[in-house]
Amino acid sequence: MKVIDLKALGKNRISFYLALEEYLLGDLTEDLFFLWDIPSSIVIGRNQLLYGEVNLPFVRAHNIPVYRRPSGGGAIFADENCFMYSFLSREYNRETLNQKFLSKLSEALKNLGLDITFSGRNDLLFMGKKFSGTAILQTPKGSILHGTFLYDTDIAMLVEALTVDPDKIISKGIKSVSERVINLKPYLKLSKYELMDYLNNFFADSFYRLTEEELLRVRQIEQKYLDPAWIEGKNPPFTVKTSRRFPYGKIEVFVNVRKNLIESLTIAGDFFEKRPIGEFTEHFRNIPFSETAVSEVLDKVSFGDFIEGSTNDDIRSLLSEGGINSEKNSSL
Repeated sequence: MKVIDLKALGKNRISFYLALEEYLLGDLTEDLFFLWDIPSSIVIGRNQLLYGEVNLPFVRAHNIPVYRRPSGGGAIFADENCFMYSFLSREYNRETLNQKFLSKLSEALKNLGLDITFSGRNDLLFMGKKFSGTAILQTPKGSILHGTFLYDTDIAMLVEALTVDPDKIISKGIKSVSERVINLKPYLKLSKYELMDYLNNFFADSFYRLTEEELLRVRQIEQKYLDPAWIEGKNPPFTVKTSRRFPYGKIEVFVNVRKNLIESLTIAGDFFEKRPIGEFTEHFRNIPFSETAVSEVLDKVSFGDFIEGSTNDDIRSLLSEGGINSEKNSSL
């Protein structure tokens, strides 16, 4: 595997690494790996609502920047005492990607005396607690598997910075975030940068440094990840809102109904997309807000083709909870 050597660049904003992933995918011919050296930041998933995931007064008071990544999954807090990582591959199958790269990462840590296990959709655990969560982005040019690595993160800041969904904690039988995550520093003899060097050397068949021209191109791409419109997203209009946490993630449904027709249907959450969710919701535009009309759409399209692990019964039940059969919606 080729490792992109970024050590000489020092710390960079999250937006730089997102842009670097996009740039490298443009002409991907072999597996790549690189590490992110970052200042304190928050990153939310592609389909999450900023105002529902981040404690904005707190992060503004502490000058913590917020970014949005193009992959799905949940919000994360990362500070200068942790790091992040990316694997890029032409491989497309999610299970193969996880097995290929996360098993190798686990092997690297086991060589350091840590017994690492897998859990849930995308977590790596030590002593039953999460130290790394991952997300996958699939494009026609290849796939990205990226994740966090808690080395010595300020857990108190993490808890304050994110607006944690109580359902997510309860569903896993946890009383607090601090009981669910763990830093690895106390169990390693390496400093953060020694650990990063170790991982780079572990994965490297060869190293590559970006040229000045390539860095300039990455900086140009980076501007779109710094665009407030991209980061903030949109608060969808709605007359009906429902949400539920499923094993594969939280689904929030916003339906804007006028004169009993669906003007728009928006789906948000920390799920993982298989295909852009907007392609699914477009099927519901301008149809009656009725069980019959919704069922006709679901006879033709599968929710599971868009959100990993989901079924048509899931979206049907959420719309039913929103009053799809209720007469009160007939005059909206």
